[in-house]
Amino acid sequence: MLASYPSSRCSFSSIALLPLLLALLAAVAPVAAQDDDDDLSWVLFDREQFDGNTALDDSGDVQLFWKTGDEYSTFGFAARSEGYLALGFSETGAMTGADIVVGYQGPSGEFVLENRFAEGFVQPELSNEQRYNIRFKEGDQRDGVTAFVFEKKNKADCLQNQVDVTKDSWQWFIYAFSDENTFAQHEEGKYGNKYVKLGASKTISVNEVRDIEDADEFTIVQPEVTIPTNETTYCYTLHKLPEGKKNFILSERPSSSNELLHHLVVYSCFGLSDEVKATAGSEPNCDYETFVNPCTGFLTEWAPGMSGRTFEDGYGKPFGSDSYEYVMLETHYNNPDGIEGETDSSGYTFVYDDKQVETEIGTLTLGDIQVTGWYLEPGKEIVSRSTVCTPECTKNWPSDGITAFSIFFHMHARGVNQRVQIIRDGKEIEPLLSIRSFEYDYQYSKSIPEVKLFPGDRLITTCEFDTSGDDEPVPGGLGSQDEMCFAWVDYYPANEVLICSQIDMSGFPDSPINGTAAYCLEANGSQENSTFPSESLTAPFESLPESGNTCALATMEGDESSDDNDDDPTQVTSSTSETSSPSSASSILVSFSWTMFTVMAPLALMCLSQLL
Repeated sequence: MLASYPSSRCSFSSIALLPLLLALLAAVAPVAAQDDDDDLSWVLFDREQFDGNTALDDSGDVQLFWKTGDEYSTFGFAARSEGYLALGFSETGAMTGADIVVGYQGPSGEFVLENRFAEGFVQPELSNEQRYNIRFKEGDQRDGVTAFVFEKKNKADCLQNQVDVTKDSWQWFIYAFSDENTFAQHEEGKYGNKYVKLGASKTISVNEVRDIEDADEFTIVQPEVTIPTNETTYCYTLHKLPEGKKNFILSERPSSSNELLHHLVVYSCFGLSDEVKATAGSEPNCDYETFVNPCTGFLTEWAPGMSGRTFEDGYGKPFGSDSYEYVMLETHYNNPDGIEGETDSSGYTFVYDDKQVETEIGTLTLGDIQVTGWYLEPGKEIVSRSTVCTPECTKNWPSDGITAFSIFFHMHARGVNQRVQIIRDGKEIEPLLSIRSFEYDYQYSKSIPEVKLFPGDRLITTCEFDTSGDDEPVPGGLGSQDEMCFAWVDYYPANEVLICSQIDMSGFPDSPINGTAAYCLEANGSQENSTFPSESLTAPFESLPESGNTCALATMEGDESSDDNDDDPTQVTSSTSETSSPSSASSILVSFSWTMFTVMAPLALMCLSQLL
């Protein structure tokens, strides 16, 4: 064993090292604390350049950042993955129609960013235009993380394969990631979607169920039925609502218990006879072909893809003896395979209060309320059907108008696109809402920036269908194999107008109107006084200039660009950043400081103990 002896040099150096050790500890402590508090330090780019951030997954391993702008908005996307990373801008939360950005590390270590478009639930194709819709800023893949930053054009030049950014409201995002850099179908558990609020516009309806303090709730449930083996079945049950002169629904939560359920609708009932009221609590009436639903107001609906929703503080849907005290629950079952023995008892739970809210919400029904009696031409990629809400009806709104804040569109499997145009003083203005790439299994109530509608406005609801797979005319009808076209608009303040549309009167021989009539139904109004002739059904108007249809021009401009990557439409950058991100710089400082401390501290302490 070698003997050890005290050293005067050692004791001197230990004293000299103490100030440096204290300085190193001071440097390490705040940065280490920052890393402990900031669980996003693994993100490879500078997070300070963004205004917004959210996790797209439940674990927080997929992070989205954004900063909206006038022409372009900037997005940062990062995931704990060692392979490709994909982010899609979607109209509905589905792959169909999604405008997708894919980033990955190339075979030579370069980072590659691609713009792709999904025609459906298939592998997205590379977009022809790679320079203007998406502009690449930076990307990297290291330390088990893939991350990139890009700019996205807010208004699409080519809506056939691009999507607008709803920078002032809510945007659906889809995502996928992998541990492989070859872009392929995503693996189970490595994909998802999320509805994200990008802008600062006011939100009134949130597509989630939230707890509300000091509120009550009630549930309406259809008594259990055995679902018939018929392909289409509708069942109806009448329900009495809680007592009170005026209550307010604050939140809605559907409960569906069988996959054969096509939809749930809750109708508000005005002016019911005592005979009809007496049926409340009875067994479901599933003889839908002879049953006439006496309830005409629309309260809410569930369809595939939808969840519950909650209104923000100060908003609520009124009910009670001042308006309506009964609702009709409609359940639609689709059983094309004739499955036997299936049962269901679906329903709805409502959170409500009797305290007066600041703003009362109403729902306006637009679209083809005459569900049957019309047909779509077969063998066409796009077949349109439109209905008009006429000025004679909207003049019944309050004098200062109404404010729309969310819309629920409904079609069936052939539905492709849907929109509601606003015609004011003979001129078309910005639409109330327009969506493309409708997906039946991804329906939802879409929040929009508030839109003011005025008495005298004309609203045109148009649905576009793909009948290319049909050899026979496609009927409008109640069955899932048929088609529908509805738009339900949530607005404030609530008023008496329930439905604004049109009806073909040719099937009513006793009607004085021959042909199409305007239809305007108010609460407690009679059906007989709801139809009338209107020139507005066919009156011409000045259309908005066409936009979002410059696909050929966008591609041509891209082809003529003097970009160095003309032979490769994807955008490439080096995977090595010129400057370290704040998180990377912090990690370097911590690593260096801690290394120096662990080397020098034992020496200094040992020597100091010898002196003492």
